[in-house]
Amino acid sequence: MTTLDSGFEDAAREGLLDVIERRCERKVAPRLAGDIKDRVAAYGNRHDYDVRAIVQATRYRVERTSRSVRIVVELPDPAYLFETGTADHVVEADQADVLSFIWERRHDPPQWVRDQYEREGDGWRVFLPKVEVTGLPEGRFLRDSLNSFRRRLS
Repeated sequence: MTTLDSGFEDAAREGLLDVIERRCERKVAPRLAGDIKDRVAAYGNRHDYDVRAIVQATRYRVERTSRSVRIVVELPDPAYLFETGTADHVVEADQADVLSFIWERRHDPPQWVRDQYEREGDGWRVFLPKVEVTGLPEGRFLRDSLNSFRRRLS
C-alpha cells in the first residue's frame, strides 16, 4: 500500500496554480485586455469619439492568492460612462465660472456660436456656464469581452 505525503495536496495545488498563473500572464490576460481595447476602439470609431486615451490607459495584471488566480483589467473612470451609456444631460461648471471647449464643426454648432466666438482648430472656442449634451450610447465592450471570454473557457 502506498501512502501519500501529508503535503501532497498543497504541493499539487501550488503546482496547478503555478501553471494557471503562467498561462494567464503569457496568454489569457493579454488577450482579454487586447479584446477589451479593440472593442473600445471599435466603439470610438462607430460613434466618432476619440477614445485613444482610454485604450492607452487600459492596464491588466494577474493576481494570485493561496487558492486562486485572478485577472484584473483596469480602465480609466470615463470608460464606465461609455460602457453603460448616459442619458441626455446638462454639464455645469462647478469649479470655475464657465466651461471652455472647442465646439467642433462636425457637431454643427448653431449660428450664434459661429457669430459670437473665435475660431480655434476645427471649431469655435466657447465659454459657457453650462451646456446640454446628448447622452452616450451604451458600449457594452466590457460585458461583451467578458461574455466572449467565458464562452471560450467553457
